[in-house]
Amino acid sequence: MSAPTAQCPNCGGPVRFLWSGAVQTTCPFCRSILVRRDLDLEKVGEIGGVPPVTSSLRIGARGVYERRPFTVVGRIVYEFERGTWSEWHLGFDDGGSGWLSDAQAEYAVSFLNGTHGPLPPADEFTPGQQFELAGTQLLVASITRARYRGVEGELPFEYWDRGEAVFVDLRAPDARFSTIDYSDDEPALYDGRMVEWSELMLTGLEPTGWDGTAGSGEATETRVRGVAGLNCPNCGSAITLRDPDNTVNVACGACGDVIDARSPVAHVLQKYNGKVRVKPVVPLGSRGTLHGRAWDVLGFQQRTITADGHDYSWREYMLRNPEQGYRYLTEYDGHWNDVSPLRGVPKVSGLTAEYGGETFKHFQTATARTTFVLGEFPWQVRSGDEAEAADYVHPPRMLSLEKTADEDAWSVGEYVEPARVWEAFKLPGKPPAPRGVFGNQPNPRGITARTVRRTFGVLLLALLALGMARAATARRELAMEQTWEWSPGLPEGGAVASQPFVLDGRLSNVDVTIQTDLDNRWAYFNLALIDEDDGTAKEVGREVSYYHGVDGGESWSEGSSRDHVSIPEVKPGHYFLRVAPEGDAPVRYQVRVRRDVPEWMQFLVALVLLGIPWIWMELRAYGFELARWAESDHPKTTSSEED
Repeated sequence: MSAPTAQCPNCGGPVRFLWSGAVQTTCPFCRSILVRRDLDLEKVGEIGGVPPVTSSLRIGARGVYERRPFTVVGRIVYEFERGTWSEWHLGFDDGGSGWLSDAQAEYAVSFLNGTHGPLPPADEFTPGQQFELAGTQLLVASITRARYRGVEGELPFEYWDRGEAVFVDLRAPDARFSTIDYSDDEPALYDGRMVEWSELMLTGLEPTGWDGTAGSGEATETRVRGVAGLNCPNCGSAITLRDPDNTVNVACGACGDVIDARSPVAHVLQKYNGKVRVKPVVPLGSRGTLHGRAWDVLGFQQRTITADGHDYSWREYMLRNPEQGYRYLTEYDGHWNDVSPLRGVPKVSGLTAEYGGETFKHFQTATARTTFVLGEFPWQVRSGDEAEAADYVHPPRMLSLEKTADEDAWSVGEYVEPARVWEAFKLPGKPPAPRGVFGNQPNPRGITARTVRRTFGVLLLALLALGMARAATARRELAMEQTWEWSPGLPEGGAVASQPFVLDGRLSNVDVTIQTDLDNRWAYFNLALIDEDDGTAKEVGREVSYYHGVDGGESWSEGSSRDHVSIPEVKPGHYFLRVAPEGDAPVRYQVRVRRDVPEWMQFLVALVLLGIPWIWMELRAYGFELARWAESDHPKTTSSEED
């Protein structure tokens, strides 16, 4: 891949090419910008004050992208309102060329797309807008107006002495990435995808001084790369910058003023006029371990929304790892979330958002404003900053969109127990107990309800199997059937005894059915099942009544002329049935005695008893969800002011 060494036309020093296709390079000795003219090099300019590299990437570093080895051969630097970023030129071993965008530790690899059709002007794009490109639906993530700040190394075209340019970044749900570069008369389209640092398998990097250790809770100069300092121009307090290559502004811990950290002479960007100062629970400079990696706490801000005339504030801690970039810890009323930027964009449809195979429900949309700032940030952060914030929940995760005039920024948060934060940063004491229910807080009652639900399901299946087995093995054997007539005033009350009958088989129940000719009348039947062998009796009684008529033109009926009773646990033997009716009118009745008849009431009672714990837990879980959604834009219940 390498090309022969050439000679600098300005100083005569050797210029060694890393990539054979280079059109422009820079002299490592005199810092001249050199352009190839046939076989010669021509000086076209000089490298100015190029901003420092904000990562450990360096020209000459090696890496791999999708099994294609490459060398980092050049760099273009841009500056915008939020800071600077680098476009690293990659020379692939197969002769190809690509770009690695390095912006606030977010990385994307892209390649020039020379086959696209006409591209719209930059002013026709707005953040969040859908745009179809080569059959792919993309969303406009950001529109950046940047200023060219310098160049070094080898490029595939002439690029120097530029002014301002506009870049439109577009993203897809699967982390595909496109950017339209309007720095030339004809816009250029670059396609690729967002990547993780570890995915590139980079070697030959600049040492960062980062040892990744964690445990003391305080980050010191020996452990943090590039620690620098300045003095607050307002109060004179010393300010330590733990990330000087990336920090854009810093809020003084003594007076609260926001200071420009990029200027050679620090000056105040914003005076702090607030009356309330917020003390971070996790001290700035602390180092903690999350997901097996060390993170330094660099910045802190309090953000506030107003709903129904009330202010609700939460706290955000900005964390940094030199290789993994930035992530955040957020806290509200003792509830904590671990938040990281999304590489892709969710698919939003109505009140739902889909991402990573999960469907998130819209929770709340409000205007979030910054009400307190402390520490350093790699972009402009000031009190009074506002963004439209929308949250979508799928506990324990939450998707969040922050929308400004130039950018749609998506992130995903995962609910973490406070004890994990205390353990990660080795904070003293115990964390305060969370208050209320948070939007993406897992429903602990829901977990119990699911366990009880599964248990109920298993027991229900067992109960059904038992009932089916009982029905299949029941004999339902008719042991006796007789008919009698009764009327008031009969001798001995009209009591009768049935013919003897035999109940054989196993210990089981006996079902006695009484069928009458009652019509708008009632009768009571005293029954005694008597064992002829030992004279013992099992006595029961049943009232049978049946009434009907017409009331106001509407027919009605009550009761039945038929009833039955089950006598449990009757042993085999010789029996007869004694029947003694009572009533105020004659009745003709038939009595049937059946052996071993399934009794379904006991199964119904068992079902109710089994269902009580499940229903109770489901109601408790539902109550938790009511409390969750009561804080959203979509409460599950509403109440009047009187309530």
